[in-house]
Amino acid sequence: MIEKFCRKNRYTKIISSLGSAYTETFHVKIIPQSNEVLSGVYCERKYQWIFPESPIEGSLNTKMEFNRSWLNGIYSVSIKPNSDVVVQIT
Repeated sequence: MIEKFCRKNRYTKIISSLGSAYTETFHVKIIPQSNEVLSGVYCERKYQWIFPESPIEGSLNTKMEFNRSWLNGIYSVSIKPNSDVVVQIT
């Protein structure tokens, strides 16, 4: 398990994968560090070989799953939470 601290209102790259063309699923748990309700956004970036696809954006949830396809040798996910959070990735 990987654990990362992410500050509020800042983009933090939580997944960065370069050079692996195998499929992989990342299970992410986001834990707010205060009594606030989790909110914020994520941005998932995939490349087909070296050609970028359109970024995928959405709202944060406490449990999320991100899937790198077999052709996505360059792959990353960044989040921007509205409060300080700890992210656990398995």
